[in-house]
Amino acid sequence: MSGAAADGSRSAPMSGAAGDGSRRAPGGQREEILGPFLSEHWRLPVPAQGPVPDGWSEAEASLDPAACAACHPAQYADWKTSLHARAWSPGFAGQLRDGPLAQPAEFGACLTCHAPLSEQLSDGALRSQGVVCASCHVRRHRRLGPPRRADAEPTAEPAPHGGFEARDEFRESRFCAECHQFFDETGPGGKPIQNTFLEWRASPQAAAGETCQSCHMPGRRHLWRGIHDPETVREAVDVELEPGGGDLLAALVVSNRGVGHRFPTYLTPRVHLEIWQEDASGGVVDGTRVRGEIARILDWSDGSELSDTRIPPGGSARLEYRRPRAPGAVGLAARVTVDPDHHYRAVFDELRGIYSDPEARRLMEEAFAQASRSSYVLGELRLPLAGDGEGGG
Repeated sequence: MSGAAADGSRSAPMSGAAGDGSRRAPGGQREEILGPFLSEHWRLPVPAQGPVPDGWSEAEASLDPAACAACHPAQYADWKTSLHARAWSPGFAGQLRDGPLAQPAEFGACLTCHAPLSEQLSDGALRSQGVVCASCHVRRHRRLGPPRRADAEPTAEPAPHGGFEARDEFRESRFCAECHQFFDETGPGGKPIQNTFLEWRASPQAAAGETCQSCHMPGRRHLWRGIHDPETVREAVDVELEPGGGDLLAALVVSNRGVGHRFPTYLTPRVHLEIWQEDASGGVVDGTRVRGEIARILDWSDGSELSDTRIPPGGSARLEYRRPRAPGAVGLAARVTVDPDHHYRAVFDELRGIYSDPEARRLMEEAFAQASRSSYVLGELRLPLAGDGEGGG
C-alpha cells in the first residue's frame, strides 16, 4: 500500500502481517505455546475433512453452521452475533477482489484466519460465513470440544456424528493463540503485531487462573465480545476525572482494571481522551480543549513503531489538564471515546478511491460506512470550577 492514513502515518491492508505465514512455522515459540495437540489441530488452513463416514446423514456430514444449529441452537444464535461470524466482512472481501491481496498466494494466506477450512476455498457460501463452528470443532469429520459440564443434559443415543472427543485444551487460553498471537516475531518496537496471548500470560488474570474464555466466552457462550462492545469494556475499564490543585485543574484517568491484556491489544483501535472547559450553558469555551490518545501507532512505510500508549493490565493512562481558567468557564468536562476500527477506516477510505473493480469499490464503501459507525463514548464526566469564573483565573 502507498498513501497516508488520516493521522499521517502510512496505512496498510487490514490483514497487516498475517499473510507471511511465519507465525505458523513448525517448532519454536508456536510449538512451545500450543503443545502437540493444538499444533496439529491448528494446522491452517484446516485440512479437508475427507470421505464422510458410512451411514452418516447429510446433516451430520455438513460443515454449514446451520446444520449445527439443529442440536446447538443457543451456541448458533450467539455465534451469529459475533465477529467470528462476520470475519468475511465487506472490508476483507473487497481487498481480495482488487490490489495486492487479490493475488492467488495472498488470497489463500488471508483465508487461514478469516475462513480457515480448506473447503471454504472452493465453497463461496461456506466461505462467506467466516469462522464457522467447524473451524474449531471439526477435524476429519470428528467433533471435538471441551469436557461436558456436570449439569449438562444426557446426549441422545446413538449420538449424532459418532459423539465428540473431549479435550481440556478448549478451556485454555492457548486454544486461542493461533489466531491471536504472532509467533517467533520480533515486531516493531520489539513487540509482535499481534501479541495478545503473551500479554495475557504476563497478566494478573493469568496468575489468578482466568483465561481468554473467562471474559470472552462467559458460561461457554459463543459471543467473543471485545472492544466493539461498550458494556464489555465498561466492565473492565474505569474512567475518572480527578480534581487537581494549583495549576493542575484536573486529570482524566483511564484504568485497565479487568482487561487481561493491554487495552487495546491490537493496532486497529484508538481510544481518544479529551478535556475542555464549559460555560454556564454547557457550551465548549473556545481554545480550552486538550486531547490525548491510547493506541499503538506504526509507520507502515518502514514498519517502525511511532508510539505505544496502551495500558497494561492493572495500569492506567492519565491526561492532565493545566490550562488557565478561561473567562466565563464554570466547569470542566471530559470524555473518553473508543474507536475500535480507527485504522481500518483509514484503509477503507483510501482503497475506495483507488480500486478499479466496481464491486471492490462498493465493498469498500460499505466497509467504510460500518467502520464509521463503530465508535462510542466510554465515559463522559464533569467537575465544577469554584467561583463565578468572571475573573479569568
